[in-house]
Amino acid sequence: MEAEDLSKAEDRNEDPGSKSEGQLAAVQPDVPRGGQSPGPTALWDMLERKFLEYQQLTHKSPTERQKSLLSLLPLFLKAWEHSVGIICFPSLQRLAEDVSDQLAQQLQKALVGKPAEQARLAAGQLLWWKGDMDQDGHLLLKSVYVLTGTDSETLGRVAESGLPALLLQCLYLFFVFPLDKDELFESDLQVQRMFVQMLLNICSDSQGLEGLLSGSELQSLLIATTCLREHSCCFWKEPTFCVLRAISKAQNLSIIQYLQATDCVRLSLQNLSRLTDTLPAPEVSEAVSLILGFVKDSYPVSSALFLEFENSEGYPLLLKVLLRYDGLTQSEVDPQLEELLGLVVWLTTCGRSELKVFDSVTYPQLEGFKFHHEASGVTVKNLQAFQVLQNVFHKASDSVLCIQVLSAIRTMWAWNARNFFLLEWTLQPISQFVEIMPLKPAPVQAHFFQLLEALVFELHYVPHEILRKVQHLIKESPGPSCTLMALQSILSIAGGDPLFTDIFRDSGLLGLLLAQLRKQAKIMRKSGNKLSTPGVQDPERELTCVMLKTVVTLLKGSVRNAVVLKDHGMVPFIKIFLDEECYREASLSILEQLSAINAEEYMSIIVGALCSSTQGELQLKLDLLKSLLRILETPKGRAAFRVSSGFNGLLSLLSDLEGSLQEPPLQAWGIVSPRQTLELVLYTLCAVSAALHWDPVNDDFFRRNGLFEKLAEDLCLLGCFGALEEESALLRSWADTKARPFADLLGTAFSSSGSLPPRIQSCLQILGFLDSMASGTLHLRGDLKESLRAKQGPVVDSQKGEAGSDPQRNFKQWPDLEERMEEGDAAIMHPGVVCIMVRLLPRLYHEDHPQLSEEIQCSLASHIQSLVKSEKNRQVMCEAGMLGTLMASCHRALATSGSPLHSRLIRIFEKLASQAIEPDVLRQFLGLGIPSPLSATTKLLDSSHAHRGNPGDTSLLLLGLAEGPWQAAPDAGLHPGVTQALQPLGKSQDSTTALQTALSLISMTSPRNLQPQRAALAPSFVEFDMSVEGYGCLFIPTLSTVMGTSTEYSVSGGIGTGATRPFPPPGGLTFSCWFLISRHGAATESHPLRFLTLVRHLARTEQPFVCFSVSLCPDDLSLVVSTEEKEFQPLDVMEPEDDSEPSAGRQLQVRCGQLLACGQWHHLAVVVTKEMKRHCTVSTYLDGQVIGSAKMLYIQALPGPFLSMDPSAFVDVYGYIATPQVWKQKSSLIWRLGPTYLFEEAISVETLEVINKLGPRYCGNFQAVHVPGEDLDSEATPLVAEERVSFGLHIASSSITSVVDIRNAYNEVDSRLIAREMNISSRDNAMPIFLLRNCAGHLSGSLRTIGAVAVGQLGVRVFHSSPAASSLDFIGGPAILLGLISLATDDHTMYAAVKVLHSVLTSNAMCDFLMQHICGYQIMAFLLRKKASLLNHRIFQLILSVAGTVELGFRSSAITNTGVFQHILCNFELWMNTADNLELSLFSHLLEILQSPREGPRNAEAAHQAQLIPKLVFLFNEPSLIPSKIPTIIGILACQLRGHFSTQDLLRIGLFVVYTLKPSSVNERQICVDGALDPSLPAGSQTSGKTIWLRNQLLEMLLSVISSPQLHLPSESKEEMFLKLGPDWFLLLLQGHLHASTTVLALKLLLHFLASPSLRTRFRDGLCAGSWVEHSTEGVDIVMDNLKSHPLLPEQSPCLLPGFRVLNDFLAHHVHIPEVYLIVSTFFLQTPLTELTDGPKDSLDAMLQWLLQRHHQEEVLQAGLCTEGALLLLEMLKATMSQPLAGSEDGAWAQTFPTSVLQFLSLVHRTYPQDSAWRAPEFLQTLAIATFPLGAQKGAGTESTRNTSSPEAAAEGDSTVEGLQAPTETHPARRQLREFTQLLLRELLLGAPSPKQWLPLEVLLEASPDHATSQQKRDFQSKILLSAMEIFHMTSRGDAAMLRDSKEPQPSAEAAAAPSLANISCFTQKLVEKLYSGMFSADPRHILLFILEHIMVVRAVH
Repeated sequence: MEAEDLSKAEDRNEDPGSKSEGQLAAVQPDVPRGGQSPGPTALWDMLERKFLEYQQLTHKSPTERQKSLLSLLPLFLKAWEHSVGIICFPSLQRLAEDVSDQLAQQLQKALVGKPAEQARLAAGQLLWWKGDMDQDGHLLLKSVYVLTGTDSETLGRVAESGLPALLLQCLYLFFVFPLDKDELFESDLQVQRMFVQMLLNICSDSQGLEGLLSGSELQSLLIATTCLREHSCCFWKEPTFCVLRAISKAQNLSIIQYLQATDCVRLSLQNLSRLTDTLPAPEVSEAVSLILGFVKDSYPVSSALFLEFENSEGYPLLLKVLLRYDGLTQSEVDPQLEELLGLVVWLTTCGRSELKVFDSVTYPQLEGFKFHHEASGVTVKNLQAFQVLQNVFHKASDSVLCIQVLSAIRTMWAWNARNFFLLEWTLQPISQFVEIMPLKPAPVQAHFFQLLEALVFELHYVPHEILRKVQHLIKESPGPSCTLMALQSILSIAGGDPLFTDIFRDSGLLGLLLAQLRKQAKIMRKSGNKLSTPGVQDPERELTCVMLKTVVTLLKGSVRNAVVLKDHGMVPFIKIFLDEECYREASLSILEQLSAINAEEYMSIIVGALCSSTQGELQLKLDLLKSLLRILETPKGRAAFRVSSGFNGLLSLLSDLEGSLQEPPLQAWGIVSPRQTLELVLYTLCAVSAALHWDPVNDDFFRRNGLFEKLAEDLCLLGCFGALEEESALLRSWADTKARPFADLLGTAFSSSGSLPPRIQSCLQILGFLDSMASGTLHLRGDLKESLRAKQGPVVDSQKGEAGSDPQRNFKQWPDLEERMEEGDAAIMHPGVVCIMVRLLPRLYHEDHPQLSEEIQCSLASHIQSLVKSEKNRQVMCEAGMLGTLMASCHRALATSGSPLHSRLIRIFEKLASQAIEPDVLRQFLGLGIPSPLSATTKLLDSSHAHRGNPGDTSLLLLGLAEGPWQAAPDAGLHPGVTQALQPLGKSQDSTTALQTALSLISMTSPRNLQPQRAALAPSFVEFDMSVEGYGCLFIPTLSTVMGTSTEYSVSGGIGTGATRPFPPPGGLTFSCWFLISRHGAATESHPLRFLTLVRHLARTEQPFVCFSVSLCPDDLSLVVSTEEKEFQPLDVMEPEDDSEPSAGRQLQVRCGQLLACGQWHHLAVVVTKEMKRHCTVSTYLDGQVIGSAKMLYIQALPGPFLSMDPSAFVDVYGYIATPQVWKQKSSLIWRLGPTYLFEEAISVETLEVINKLGPRYCGNFQAVHVPGEDLDSEATPLVAEERVSFGLHIASSSITSVVDIRNAYNEVDSRLIAREMNISSRDNAMPIFLLRNCAGHLSGSLRTIGAVAVGQLGVRVFHSSPAASSLDFIGGPAILLGLISLATDDHTMYAAVKVLHSVLTSNAMCDFLMQHICGYQIMAFLLRKKASLLNHRIFQLILSVAGTVELGFRSSAITNTGVFQHILCNFELWMNTADNLELSLFSHLLEILQSPREGPRNAEAAHQAQLIPKLVFLFNEPSLIPSKIPTIIGILACQLRGHFSTQDLLRIGLFVVYTLKPSSVNERQICVDGALDPSLPAGSQTSGKTIWLRNQLLEMLLSVISSPQLHLPSESKEEMFLKLGPDWFLLLLQGHLHASTTVLALKLLLHFLASPSLRTRFRDGLCAGSWVEHSTEGVDIVMDNLKSHPLLPEQSPCLLPGFRVLNDFLAHHVHIPEVYLIVSTFFLQTPLTELTDGPKDSLDAMLQWLLQRHHQEEVLQAGLCTEGALLLLEMLKATMSQPLAGSEDGAWAQTFPTSVLQFLSLVHRTYPQDSAWRAPEFLQTLAIATFPLGAQKGAGTESTRNTSSPEAAAEGDSTVEGLQAPTETHPARRQLREFTQLLLRELLLGAPSPKQWLPLEVLLEASPDHATSQQKRDFQSKILLSAMEIFHMTSRGDAAMLRDSKEPQPSAEAAAAPSLANISCFTQKLVEKLYSGMFSADPRHILLFILEHIMVVRAVH
């Protein structure tokens, strides 16, 4: 047998062609070992060569040829082996033919003529390996084996040799005649493999297969396998069957005919029938399987063998063979049996036609079931074959055989589901099997019921008849095992589909089970609930459990079944099963199912059982709590829990655990372990968490009834927490040690190897429960429950915080809190639980473990601090009152700086207070550590007495609030930079207190979200989060009710006593709201931000319509305003937005994405202005700026398509803000809504600007508005009419109410609308409703909406903002902040105090109002002056930030706080006394903000209101002012005047400039200004050049400002400015004793004004003097220390001052200054003085030449020369020429300046000869006076000097005349002056066309100085007349040469013409007149000759 097994194993697992090393050596004996073997190619070449040699041996004998062939075979095999089976031999077929022929001859020789036994022996000897003996047969066999494995052609050559039949004959001999040897060798196995493989290869070829059929060998072999099995060779049995199966599978028609002709099948079946009873069952099965294999394989070709099988009694044989297995003890399925059953199953599919059955399906059926009449797969056609299986199952009792039959049936079902119906509706196998199932073994029963379940679950068919029989089986209960299995199968089937709950109820199964359970419950009640023995199976208990589970399954989802159970009165009996632990789970499930019809009953049962359970029944409590958790998942269960006093029951459960965790435990709790107690606490808290989870009613109930506090008290009484007074024993030894993270401590507490003390471990575990409960995940987390139950969590390394590496751990390592926050897991769902943790915090101290207790306390405090890191969590905790809890529970730790908890709790307090804090809590916080009331009162009285009468007493009275030993952490809540800057260094206790208070207030009041536009406090808001539920909105009921003529008034809701409000509003509407976008929705989500949606519904119609909407589209962040009528319906019904285009003129879309910033409050206004007919104009504003406007169609009169309505109908108008539930769609959008208004009129742009300025914290109705920045004492004005305010919504006017309260307080209509929107009953009084009351409800006008209600359980959150900066206003406000400043004793405290003030003023506008009200800025300035030594650059920067001019680089430099700017920054006396020269920084900053291109004008206006210029001017007299600061101050003055020009400011500067003038007795010309900047001298010294330098700086500044192009002053304003200063102010600066630099600047300033022609005229005619004095005295009472009484001044008549006359006199004293000439010349050429900046300074000639090149010729040609400028030049020329000539270099100017001026005038005349200025009488008169003889000029100069009161005036009388007539030295320029005069005279005479235009000649003749004598006049006129005569004479003679010799210009053509008779006559007449009058003294002869000459010329011409 071992050899046989080995043969089989080798045959199955190895390739028959594989060779071993020994075989290779045997095949090639000539090859030496270790020699170099040739390659495959060489071997094949060698073989080819030798084979050719072999073919040439045709003449040799057969024996020699045989030997030659045999000699080739080793080489062939060697080449084949080396080629890895690849043959490269061209003569392969020839070789195959020869080798196969040779082998056939050898076999034929061995077999022929011998008996069978001898033939078997001879064949074996031929083929077997014989070692060293002759091995030719083996070589031939092996070669043929190789050749048959090549290709079909070679295989055909082998088949032609007749070898297949010989091989099959040999196989028959080997199988039938075994050898008598026991040992088998490896060579035998190899030969067998090759032999069998050859036959298999031959079977694969058709020609070879025909060779096998050539004889009777196949018949003999086949019959031998069925009748000679006991004598056959075991070694050849498996190969023989393998070959026969191969022949069977290679079936073709010839083989079928062969088998049919030889009658093989019939003979074989007959043989097997005889041997069935004698042979073993497996062997018979194998033989039958072989025959059936031939039948099966031939059936596709022909059914002949199948018919022969049927006719040969094949089916009875099969039944007989299969039943042979019955009774055999077999542990596993026999493979032969499995194969035979497979063939029998195949036989069921053999048939001529399909079976025909009727459709007998019984309904109802499962969903998805479909009976197919057509055959869609393999179907059963042979019922005889199936009956074999059916009879075997009926008759057999062997479990293996029966199971195989059932598996075969399931296989047929798997082929085609129709097979079940074909069999069941014909033979009813399954139905019959049910009846005999009690007789079968248990495994068969189990397999049968699995088959039944597969019928239901796989075929989706409900076999009603079979199930009824199974139900009958259960009812009869023939055996516990069978009944149990049947019921378990029913249980499995019932849980598969809800349909079975109805089927089994209708079939009576449910009633049957309930009856059995009632019976069992009665038995249990009578027996007293005996406990079952562990480890002993009780069939009755197990059956009862299954029945209970089945009932549970039938109750799931079936209310009717639950009603059946309740009608059967089963509830009391089910309660009996609760006492048995094995029944409890199912019993609780039944009760849970009953809760669907009566949740209150379930809750009463569970709560009652919990309360009535004893201490030892912990498991019962746990099971009840777990069941309770499942029911609490439903809203109905949570409501029933509340109604059934569930919360009180759970809290009483905790109360009963009092002292259970105490160490050592109390005697009553000795049998209960702490683990069990903690598990009970865990599930109790889980139940509380589940009851509160997402249930606003329960949460409101729990909070409103103080159950959070009760829960905290119960937890404190468990015994593991310490007493409250233990916190006073805090040690400080551990204060410097860093606490482990709270997560690490929890991990240690929940790990099995934790080393914590039991009490502390229990505390930590409870805190872990509370932490999960706070996040709302306690009842959802399985890790806590499993870890607490199994105690196998990972060990947490306290140093590394890493969990163990156990992959099977149940405890989930708690993530770090920072990571949890980032993942979004740190959201606080139940803030009251966090308050409980705060209450437990001081009770965590244990005296036995002080250091560990402190570490846990600090870790918990840090954990709570991490929880409130996000803004949302802070707001949630503020709403829960955590600040009050902190003050009440942790008062000592807050007040004790030495406590390790102090800094952490302070940080928590500060974070929360930055969001919202009640004033009384803030007062308590600021009052921590205040001394006893007596001492505090004493201090207060002393402080009040000491500062009585001081304006700052208001602030100082409140300093007692901060005089306690306040000990806050230095870095509490501050940025690191601020903290480092504020570290205190050695201060008094008061200062330390003030510092710590300031640090906390800084953290509380610092704005968290700074906006570029404003840094205001965040308003109260409603937040809409679309990521949780996809909806959340504010529902606004009854905006309007449009009623018909006969509608009842009761149908209208709203509030008010007026008529109903019309809609749409006839005057238009305005929607205004403040909003903040926290997170934009994704564009792919298509969830818009809906600001307002107005919906209206016409009564008696179904569909409401949206008539007006304002939304923000997420695709491109565009604002969409629509007036289109759209159906208000769900999104899945609505058309896609892309497909439905809006109607024309119904929608406005404006992109505003660039203007919106996340996290910032924006103001949106949509103004709809109603126009004519149905049109309107829609304008949208964002933050006060218009972003879009368009013409649109107005809201139509009626909704939708309706054009009219019934008189009794009405239209209800309501609105939504955000997304209503009907448009539910999840999105990532989160946004907040602030104050919202709807006005029924179009609001103006100015009103919108005011609303925008009021900010989001304004909560009024705009009826009494104070505009920010204006005086509070001004009268408040309404912005909107009362009746036009439709609604106003803000959180400040809100409350929590209910539907019933709304109905009672308002009306029933609105309550019904609200209830319908919230899907609750209109009589509900439990659901808390957040109502935003309409703040305009009390105003007069039509009916208004009551407000808005929040709809959305999780998508809406409300927050009431009351940060510390706002709450300070109610407890003292700025007085407290000023008190902190007064307590400062060092710069750190001062910095902190100012920082607090900065934070509060920046964010809270009311504080600024209060500061102004109490004169707080003046008080602050007073305090800062007292503490000026503490001021530094950091404090200065803070004050700048308070003023608004500096804000960390991202805010504009605009002055926002005028009080700080006016009273502190502009208080220069304060800053001049600081140690760090802060005044320099102040001046630089003022210069910077005034120069700002954007905010400079606004800042200048504010500075003007703050009296900046008068305060700066006063600094010039400050002794400590150094000159280096003056340019900066003057720069500030210039920027201020440019930014906001004020004449009053100019007068202040002008007044100071006059103040700098010295009396005439002091000659400034001798003072050097170069040393004016000496820092040792004061700036305002009257004895130094500083005064002159300062005056010049101011004048230069004024000139630059007035002439600046930035100062766009109209001409009227300039004239007003000049007139208010007055001409005398300018002339005062031109006095002779003043410094030359002053004169130059003053002259520039004067002539800049006189560039105006109107001013020149008025200046020349005369202006009133002293106007600058008069205008400067306005308001002087304030400047002069508030002097109220002044002596009456006598009335003064106005004094007219001729400006140019005085100016001429003053300029006569400054003729030595070349710049004066340049300025006057510039004025003469009407060129702007601002261009005199880069000209030459070396000489007057160069200056004038530069001016001629740079002046504006076009302007001169257009406007002409300035006559007044020419007069000034001539006067200066006259004054210069009248000076006595000096020989020194200093007097050289007197000779050169007139020459330069005259040359300049000549050049100008040459350039502009036709200008009218040359013919002006004033110019000619002045020129004539200047040309007068020297004596006259001197007299004139003397007169001028006398007129100016010069001390050098001469006496009058004859002496003067004598002096004038005295001979003097003639000035060199006088001749040049006469030539210039003659030039002008010639042009005047020759240019006049007629004598009527000779007025200039008259002027020249009559001009004379005032004191000229008659002789001097006669001489001057004679010279003029003689010059004229000479001109006429030269003109008439054409004597041009004389004119050229005189170097005068060529006369024009007109002048060169001969004079006319009229001109000559007129001139002659003038000569005669002068002769007659005696004013012409000349030679008469010369005159006569002139007249005669011209008479002759005239006669000659005419």
